[in-house]
Amino acid sequence: MGGQTKRVTTKYKNIYLNQNTKKYDVKYNYKIYDPLAQRNKYKARWKYGIATLAEAKEELAKMRMDAGKVEDKDITLQGAFELWTVRAQARNFSPTTIRNTEQQLKMIGQFLPLETRIKDITEEIYYKVFSDCREHGYSEETLHSINATFRKLIDLVYKKRLINDNPLHRADNIKTKTTDAVRILTHEEWMKLDNFFDEAKFVRLGVDRYPKFRFMFNILYYTGIRIGECLALTYQDFEEFQGMRLRITKSMLVDGTIKEPKNFKKRTIPLNEVVKRLYMTDRDAHLERGGRLNDRVFDYGYGNCLMLITKACRETGIERCRLHDFRHTYISNLIRKNVPLPVIEKVSGDIQETIFKRYSHMFEGDEKIVLKALGELEAGL
Repeated sequence: MGGQTKRVTTKYKNIYLNQNTKKYDVKYNYKIYDPLAQRNKYKARWKYGIATLAEAKEELAKMRMDAGKVEDKDITLQGAFELWTVRAQARNFSPTTIRNTEQQLKMIGQFLPLETRIKDITEEIYYKVFSDCREHGYSEETLHSINATFRKLIDLVYKKRLINDNPLHRADNIKTKTTDAVRILTHEEWMKLDNFFDEAKFVRLGVDRYPKFRFMFNILYYTGIRIGECLALTYQDFEEFQGMRLRITKSMLVDGTIKEPKNFKKRTIPLNEVVKRLYMTDRDAHLERGGRLNDRVFDYGYGNCLMLITKACRETGIERCRLHDFRHTYISNLIRKNVPLPVIEKVSGDIQETIFKRYSHMFEGDEKIVLKALGELEAGL
């Protein structure tokens, strides 16, 4: 239509009377998401020269219906997850599996909006997402889980024929280290880290922040709880019972929300004297400042913790470790000290199958134990 076209509105939204032709023009507004620009683009579709108002109303309804069919095929990451969830529930997947997939999707959403259409995802976008994940500091194990979720959602949409081409069929799979590559801190390395936070200072607003961080890393090392569980702790979660123990009932997600865990993740863990002493010192200081026992102990997020442990490793000259390495070290050390698997299950929140698969390793001297046992069998003892 020319630039001189004049239209007047009717009592029906998106239906206009064209004063030049004396007929009706219908306009349908819609938006598409540009994943590279990371913003919506707004567009319109017109139908011109409709003779009667009744026909115009009918045409607008048809345009909306057709657009709905297009949107079904323009499925987004969020829509793919909802489709997968229905399938997972039908196949009786565990609530933990569904919850973990949802959590991994939220991690992806930090770097790629969940309203991104699957068909707009390219190899370059895929690689950029995981480059950002690595830059963020996620562990190799977490990267492996995020990648599996990303690919299974896209693969499901492709199998359902909601997209004509799977963009990841041509993309090389993201390589992550195996679980065995997750390292265990030695006692000497732990002492260097602990001494760093004990002796160094970081004063902010007149308060040295390192004693609080030292307390947190001691909890991670001596209890093996997940970083999200640690960040969700309140002072009330430390309770007196035949000494002192830590009660785990919740976890902080990546987006900062606090969520109640399920299955084995609700548990209590005995605390040694080191953690007990640090807790008493921190609690007393907190109460003196007017704090309450139902306050969170640590008021920062994942990024702060990762930044501090990275700095501590650099300053002490030890190989960089990630936050999950504390949990890996704790459980592996319990196995090394011959703590029965049912007991480790109770304090770790992992089932025995997971513990055996992820955390059992060969330690210095283990080979000698095996050889000794074989020698006794050979000797008939």
